[in-house]
Amino acid sequence: MKSLNHYNKIADLFRYPDENLVSNAKATLNIVQEIYPEMSQKMTDFLENIEKSDLKSHQEYFMKTFDVAAICFLDLGYVMFGEDYKRAQLLVNLQKEHAIAGVDCGKELADHLPNVLSLLSKTLNPEFAEELGFIITMPTVRFMLTKFQNIDNYYKDLLEVLVYMLQNDFKGEELKGFAFAEEKFNGKNEFLMPSPKMTVCDSNCKQKRF
Repeated sequence: MKSLNHYNKIADLFRYPDENLVSNAKATLNIVQEIYPEMSQKMTDFLENIEKSDLKSHQEYFMKTFDVAAICFLDLGYVMFGEDYKRAQLLVNLQKEHAIAGVDCGKELADHLPNVLSLLSKTLNPEFAEELGFIITMPTVRFMLTKFQNIDNYYKDLLEVLVYMLQNDFKGEELKGFAFAEEKFNGKNEFLMPSPKMTVCDSNCKQKRF
């Protein structure tokens, strides 16, 4: 199974900012420069923006982006399904996978983006990783980006870096039938709704898909 450790590092940049923010961004930039050089400028722009302000200012910026009067939310199940029961199913099954992989979700839910990225980096099940990356994480992060249209926000750069990573790491060669139609990403929808063929996995995503 190929290494996905870089998702654990970029995950830290989507958590509530702390004193390690700049050092984490620099570490992520080093990874991007080595593995995804095409996105180096985007990552550099993000780093330069967070270096311009103090921690308190960045914490307020984070809250305005993802929490209070949020541009978008970081809970992938909510972004995908809203309050539909399918989100609850997804949460239950993700929690099982977190427990298997040893991911501590802390105070956040199992579908919180940083927790999902940590799960991608730590799971030892390549089939599950491919499904989680291709069917859930990549399209949902792409959909999150539609909320940033015509908005000047430096988290847009970070989301674009993450989408590029996901598109390169999770090709979904055998999962094309579960892909979302491009019209889902036109910026007109409140939530990313499931494709007609999609179901939430019931048993570790080995026989049934998300």
